[in-house]
Amino acid sequence: MIHYQDDLYIAESLAAALEAAAKLNPDPEILGEAVSGMARDLDVLLRRLAELIASNSHLVERLEYIRLLSMCTRRSAEALTGLLRPDHSLADFLASSADELRRIAERHEALSSELSELLRAAIADGTADEDLVSGDELSQLLKA
Repeated sequence: MIHYQDDLYIAESLAAALEAAAKLNPDPEILGEAVSGMARDLDVLLRRLAELIASNSHLVERLEYIRLLSMCTRRSAEALTGLLRPDHSLADFLASSADELRRIAERHEALSSELSELLRAAIADGTADEDLVSGDELSQLLKA
């Protein structure tokens, strides 16, 4: 049995930690490996969750999971982009894996767009519950 809510919560927590690392100036000697490993682990987690959720059309709360996963992947992409800024405290430490982390950020951005489109299609098809996502939430989610 897969506990989607718990897994999404952990994914969101990892994305939030990456976001915090991108906004702050963590010491590379102390947190460099942790941040790098977290980015890789989050990538595996998000791709696996996306695969499971997208392929299970009968999943209860599927559209809510898609919405949350889309927001999490976008948050992760933005955090990784911030970590790779030349003026960031971890930039030198992450330089050797910058190409890989950039590809992960691009993959997360693309995945977020795919999930948003999947959500939009479900809403257009009438398979979504009208109260599931408000117009404001959908607008925020679909911002490019």
